[in-house]
Amino acid sequence: MNIDFLQIALLFLIVLLTVFLTVTGFQVFLILRDLKKALDRFNKVIQDGEVITKDSKKPIAAASKIVTSKLQSPQSRRFYKKTL
Repeated sequence: MNIDFLQIALLFLIVLLTVFLTVTGFQVFLILRDLKKALDRFNKVIQDGEVITKDSKKPIAAASKIVTSKLQSPQSRRFYKKTL
């Protein structure tokens, strides 16, 4: 069985490419895993912001209602007419 130089070179290239593709695949896996973690953290931040917005909406609406009702009362109208 004679193996000439070309067959040895091809075998070496096949092994080398297999190793490179394996390493590249593993690195892609790690990158995708890190991306998933980052997106999960970003999603958590967005959800926390949504909860904060919903929780602050009720007190702001109540304060707005109080201020609006105070500004529309006859006493406040007289006060503003005198000062302005």
